[in-house]
Amino acid sequence: MIIRRYFSEEVFKQIKTDFKFLTDKIPQSGFEYDLQIRDGYFNIYYKGNSLCKVAFSPKTGLYRITIHHRFVEQRIKDRFKPKEGNYLTFSLPQKQLHPLFSQRNLISMSQRVKAIRFQEEIIFEQMIMTDNVDRKDFIIIDRQIMDKTAKTKMDLLALVQKEDNNYQFCVIEVKLGNNPELRGDVMDQLKGYTQRLQQHFQSYKECYELNFRQKQELRLIDKNVHMSIVPGVLGIIVILGYSGLAQKNIARLKEKDPSIKILPVKNLPNFHPGRNPVCFTLDIRLISYSGLVSG
Repeated sequence: MIIRRYFSEEVFKQIKTDFKFLTDKIPQSGFEYDLQIRDGYFNIYYKGNSLCKVAFSPKTGLYRITIHHRFVEQRIKDRFKPKEGNYLTFSLPQKQLHPLFSQRNLISMSQRVKAIRFQEEIIFEQMIMTDNVDRKDFIIIDRQIMDKTAKTKMDLLALVQKEDNNYQFCVIEVKLGNNPELRGDVMDQLKGYTQRLQQHFQSYKECYELNFRQKQELRLIDKNVHMSIVPGVLGIIVILGYSGLAQKNIARLKEKDPSIKILPVKNLPNFHPGRNPVCFTLDIRLISYSGLVSG
């Protein structure tokens, strides 16, 4: 397999039981927290930034949890005594998981992640994920995707409903309007990613159909959605903000390849004079994906 983003049955059974308290917190947080399955382990993200890596060893019965030292208060280190380094390594039994990931500790670590690793495009990715989380026709299944054939990462990978229970892959590249990659590099990236999925379609299909089922069992995806991935790979570039620069860059991209599908999203408040609005809103749901470029 060139890509493996799921657990073995043995490991999954254990994680599903031991981390129920944590997976329950994810929808309760409005999906500010996110769990993504990797090759036999998982990452917890906060607002798009990786907070920790968690792996279970059936041989020892212990969890190996890796967290950057800058995210962890000294009181947490004193209690759980991780192996020191740039990344702290905690080796813990099941009974210590809940204390480590208590609400107090999660808030503490999350605040540090936000302060240290703030990136505008990562925040935008997270907004796209959370604002599309309840949909059945457009399901974002993974973020920061890399397989064994290449070192570059796709920003987001979605499943777009084609008809009934049949879905197609859709690669989403997320850029701010002032990103210099909009001068041309992003177009090559997107085409490379869609071609990669087409070339290795069967591996990606098997990987993400299992990934999808395991997330359903973790209650991270609606259990009533039935999904089969069918051939056809789509791609879209989503651009937010810096409208003046963005429009110039979009025009250049369109000149190079008129078939490329680009979705510009503007920060336009939903403001109507005279209506005494309580707040302004920005809707960034990906509501229009018909005609996405096919790789």
